[in-house]
Amino acid sequence: MDLTEKFLPNEKFLKKYKDLTVNRKTGYSIAITNLRIFISNKNEVWDIYSDKINYLGRLFTPMFSWWWQLIFIPMSLIMLDGSKWIAAIFMLLSIARQQIRIETLTIGVKSKNWNITKDNETLDQISEDIRLNSVVGVIRKDGKQIWEAEDLGKAPTLNIELIGENESRPLTSAWSFAAISFLSYYASSFGAGTGFWTFFLAIISIGFFIIHRDRKKTNEFRGVDPKPGLILQAYQYILNYFKIPVINTRWSFGFYQRTIYVRDLGYQLCCVFLLIGLFITYANENMIPLLIAMTIGIPIYLIGRTLSGIPRSNKRMALRSFSATFVGLLVVIPCLLLMPMYDTATIKVPKSFVQGDSGNGWKNVMNQYDEYGLGLASTTFSLYIDDAEDNEGNNDGYPGILMVVAVKVPIDIEEKDMLSELDKQFKRMAVDQKIELDSEIEKGSRKTKQGYETQYSIFNGTAKTDSIGFEGYNRTITKGSKTLYVGEVWKAPEYNLIVVAMGIAIISEEEINVDPFDDFIPDFIPDIIPDNPNDTTNMQNWLELLDIIPETICYYN
Repeated sequence: MDLTEKFLPNEKFLKKYKDLTVNRKTGYSIAITNLRIFISNKNEVWDIYSDKINYLGRLFTPMFSWWWQLIFIPMSLIMLDGSKWIAAIFMLLSIARQQIRIETLTIGVKSKNWNITKDNETLDQISEDIRLNSVVGVIRKDGKQIWEAEDLGKAPTLNIELIGENESRPLTSAWSFAAISFLSYYASSFGAGTGFWTFFLAIISIGFFIIHRDRKKTNEFRGVDPKPGLILQAYQYILNYFKIPVINTRWSFGFYQRTIYVRDLGYQLCCVFLLIGLFITYANENMIPLLIAMTIGIPIYLIGRTLSGIPRSNKRMALRSFSATFVGLLVVIPCLLLMPMYDTATIKVPKSFVQGDSGNGWKNVMNQYDEYGLGLASTTFSLYIDDAEDNEGNNDGYPGILMVVAVKVPIDIEEKDMLSELDKQFKRMAVDQKIELDSEIEKGSRKTKQGYETQYSIFNGTAKTDSIGFEGYNRTITKGSKTLYVGEVWKAPEYNLIVVAMGIAIISEEEINVDPFDDFIPDFIPDIIPDNPNDTTNMQNWLELLDIIPETICYYN
C-alpha cells in the first residue's frame, strides 16, 4: 500500500523507520508526516493525528507476554506436592517474566497505546520527530533540516514526558519476601522442615532488591523522579483534596563533595543495623540481637524520614514528627517487651552436692540443652547418678538416680497444670525404669535454696527388672528390690522456667532373688543365699537425693 495516497493536501512526509517491534510483535514500520503518524505492518495500519496524542513517554515494559503466567503459575502450584525444586524453577520464571523489562517508547491516545521497541538511539529519534512532526515546508539543504521563514514560531509544543520507573513496588516486595523468609527460618527453629523455603524466599527477596537498585540507578541516570506507588498516590490525593501543596522530601547536605540525602542515609543505616542484628541472631541462634537492631535501626530510619521534609512549615514538621514518633513506638515498645522472653535460662546442681566417688558418690553424667524459637523456649535435661560404689569399688549405699528437667516457656503455667505434668512424668519414668508404683506415702511442699515453693510426691515401688538407669548408665539390682520414688516441681517466674525433678533410690539390699518353692532348686539353697531381697535397707542415697533437689539453681545462660 502506498501511504502517500492517504496524505492530505497539506501533509508532508518526514521520515520512515523500519523493522520495529510494536506491542511485542515484529515487522512494523513507522512513517511520520507533519500531521500524522502511520504505524503499520503487512496486516494492519493505524494513522494517528499528532494533536490526538495524549501520552508520549519512555518507560520499561515486560519483555514477555502476560500469558506465560498461565503456564508458570499453574505448573508451580502442581509441583508443590511433588518436586519442590521444579516448583521453585517455575516460580522464579514467573517472577522473571514480570521483572525482565525492556525500554520502550509509548504513544498513547484515549483508546489505545502502542509500545515501540528498538535501540535507544532510534527511540530517541522517533520521539524527536514526533515532537516536531507538524513543521511544514521542510526543505533540506546540505543534509540539514531547516524551516521556512513563514513557519518560524509555529513549532508544535508536543513535549516528551519521561516517566520514571516505580521503585516502591520492588522494594516492598523485597522486604515482604525477606520477612516471610525470616518467619520460615523462625519456624525451622521449632523443628519444622522449612529450610528449603527459607532459602528460596531469601533468593526471591534478593532478586527484588536487585530490581529496586537497577530501577533507582536508571531513574537517577535519566534524571527523572520515580513513578509514585499506590500509597504515595493515595497520600498525594488526600493532600490535593484538602488543597495542601505536595512537597518532595529530598532535603540533603554536602559531604566531601557528595550530596547526601537524609532520607536515603536513614534507610541505609537502618539496613546496616538490621543486617548486623540478623547475622548475630543467626550465629547465636537467639532473637535478642535482631530485636536490639530493630530498636536502633527503625528510629534512625524514621528520623531520616522526618528530617527529609525540611523545609516545611512548623505545623507540618510537627505533624511529621508526631507521626514518626507514633510509628516508632509501635515498633520499639513490642521489641523491648519481647526481649526478656528470649533470655535463655537453665538449671544446675552446685558442685558441692555432686562430689563424685571421692565424696558423696553423686556424679553428673549427662547434660542436654535444646532451644526453640531462637530462645523463646528451651529444655534442659540433667542426669545425676550414684552407682553405690566409691572410688575403690567398695559398697557405698544403694544405687540412686536423679533427673532434673527445666522447661522454659513464655507463658505462665498454673499450679494444677504443673502437678498434672508431674503426674505424667511420674508414670512415664516408672514405665521406662520398669518400676511398679505401689502407693503414695507422702505429699507436700517445701522451698528451694532460691526461695521457690515446690510441690512434691513420694511413692514406694518394686523393681520389676534386674537393672536400673539408662543406656550407658545402667546399674544391676535385684529383681523385686524396694524403691522410693520422688517427684518435685516448681516455677521460677523471673526465668520463665518450670523445673521438674524426679529421683529413684534403691533401699533394699541387692541379693539374688530365689524362689524357695521352685522344685528345681535344692532345699538347702535358701539357707545359704537369702531369698528375700527386702530384709535389709539403706536410706543413705535416698536422703542425699532429697537434699540435692532443693539445691538446684536457676540462672541465665
